[in-house]
Amino acid sequence: MKMKLSSFAWGLGVGLVAGMVVEMAIPSNPKARKTAAGNVMRRMGNALDSAVDDVNHMMK
Repeated sequence: MKMKLSSFAWGLGVGLVAGMVVEMAIPSNPKARKTAAGNVMRRMGNALDSAVDDVNHMMK
């Protein structure tokens, strides 16, 4: 399976937009917002790591 770079970039963009929507839906309590934002950032980092690993595996 060969992935196009445009498909990867599109998927990454959709993920970032989804993350921003989730962040906007977080309660206004600063501590809750900070904790939820940290969780979103951790999940985004994990997803990006996984995507990079998948792309590297496909290119080999």
